Amino acid sequence: MAIETTRDRADGALIRPAAERPAQSGGVQVRERNGIWEVKDNGVFRGDYHQEEHALEAAARLERARS
Repeated sequence: MAIETTRDRADGALIRPAAERPAQSGGVQVRERNGIWEVKDNGVFRGDYHQEEHALEAAARLERARS
């Protein structure tokens, strides 16, 4: 599964996954900003979540739907 996860710090700096790779233009992306987790699929907004686990579950479902 190729889910890209990022988190914005309060000071505006971006925290990337351990691999330190740039965000992918396609695929499913999950990011946290100000306590809200956002899910996008190929750049299209799919939902906001209050909990990371819910956002990751939604992202996994989007990935499975593609298969």
